[in-house]
Amino acid sequence: MKGFAVGAVLAAVMTLGSCFGTTPPGKANPAPSPNLQTFTPANGSSSATLSIASGSENGEVSNAIQKASDESGVAITMHYMGSLDIMNALEQGGSSYDAVWPASSMWISMGDTKHIVKDAASTSTTPIVFGVAQSKAMALGWAKPDGSTRPVSTSEVMDAVKAKQLKFSMTSATQSNSGASAYLAFLTALSGKQQALSVAELNDPALQASAKTLLSGVDRSSGSSDWLKDMVVSDPGRVDAMVNYESLVIAANRQLTGNGHDPLLAVYPSDGIAISDSPLGYVDRGQKLDGAFAKFAKALHSKESQKLFEQAGRRTGLGGTLANPNDAGVKSAFRADWGINAKPDALKAIAMPSADVISKALDLYQTALRKPSYTIWVVDYSGSMGGNGGRDGVVKGLNAALDPAQAKRSMIQPAPNDVNVFIPFDSSPQNDTVAKGTDTGAILDRANALEAGGGTDIYSALDKAIRELPADLSQYTTAIVAMTDGHSETGSRDSFMSHYRALKDKPPIFSIMFGDADPSQLEDLAGTSNAKVFDGRNGNLASVFRTVKGYN
Repeated sequence: MKGFAVGAVLAAVMTLGSCFGTTPPGKANPAPSPNLQTFTPANGSSSATLSIASGSENGEVSNAIQKASDESGVAITMHYMGSLDIMNALEQGGSSYDAVWPASSMWISMGDTKHIVKDAASTSTTPIVFGVAQSKAMALGWAKPDGSTRPVSTSEVMDAVKAKQLKFSMTSATQSNSGASAYLAFLTALSGKQQALSVAELNDPALQASAKTLLSGVDRSSGSSDWLKDMVVSDPGRVDAMVNYESLVIAANRQLTGNGHDPLLAVYPSDGIAISDSPLGYVDRGQKLDGAFAKFAKALHSKESQKLFEQAGRRTGLGGTLANPNDAGVKSAFRADWGINAKPDALKAIAMPSADVISKALDLYQTALRKPSYTIWVVDYSGSMGGNGGRDGVVKGLNAALDPAQAKRSMIQPAPNDVNVFIPFDSSPQNDTVAKGTDTGAILDRANALEAGGGTDIYSALDKAIRELPADLSQYTTAIVAMTDGHSETGSRDSFMSHYRALKDKPPIFSIMFGDADPSQLEDLAGTSNAKVFDGRNGNLASVFRTVKGYN
């Protein structure tokens, strides 16, 4: 397992500029950044504080965490990150974390090469399902007007994609547990075998062709399960379906219906489904906090905490059942009219393959099976970029994302059918450089040769970027990535926005903010395009670039 963990998946650390906040007694802190949340016992004092590296999806169970903090008298600092990042932290010796709480046990087993994780145990379970727009599920014949859904096989999903009747969004299989687990479930189901995948089966051209057809239905990728849920909620009419945790489909539906929109209906692939077991384990670095961990873990498994898990859409009963099916709050989560099926026979769990098979499967995903990406990098080379080291950071970042050898260490390496377009700008956009497939040297050479100078006009550069888009965006997962350290002083926002809104297919515009970049301008672009702003002001731009690439 060590060879796989080190050589195949080294995740980029996604905690970008987190800072510690304080928590009023008995209340979960709303988090000063999306990556950090603190919990203080209700009595205002604590016997110890545990620092936990946690999957981002655990932000949905903050009430259960607060309850366990109250009962145990232990304060908790949750550092939200991808499960792959947790694996990487374990490989490095646990970093400064006292415990880990990934979405699935496989990231502990693959990352804990030093055997420092103790007493790991599941806190809850949630299957990874298709959350399908109600109108789409009914049109496909998968649902009735009352919201109930029928058994749907993975092959049926593939056929709907092939017939261009279905598109879906999911997280990257190389960057997120929900994406990796769903992808492994797809492969297992499409193989037609009732056993764990083997390397020989992965080499089967027919299986690869089927998986490629299914994945061609992906219209948006994400590096985070929680952000994927937020993306769908913020633009409900645009997405046919998302692949995500059942618990996050429930969370999305609470927001969608609360805003007057139709819910997503949960569809459970009848021939194979992946289940997240959400384990919490102590990281033994000699810090002598195992007693505090034991108190918190015990409280997290108390009846009241488990009820709060279920009210948030997690399952805590044996075999994926509900321990509190008659509780009103649990009933409001596991709603039949949302397609939610809490019966254990709804979950035909796949057998997880061995580490070497997972390694090969993820490599196949990144290099051959996923939908090709079309990424336009709009990069600031204004005069201020030379003074604060921004230009050098950009060059390092582009190398981290596009140099095949460097990118492979984070499993974001370009594939043969990928397209990358480089548009540098200052007072005006310069000519573009296009790289197809794995030969990205021309972009990297030009990025290194350019010197900083001139003003800042990001809107004209973005206008050029949307003119560079391919005629048929359906062939790619498409994204524009804008990087700037300043305020766009020239160029017309209104003109660009008018051109952007006129597009039939609108790509997301992700931004990397560093230096003195204007957050309001970048948030405006992200909000318009249903995208995200990444903060590169902590100086580690290479890490940020790798993270952004995980969203495409």
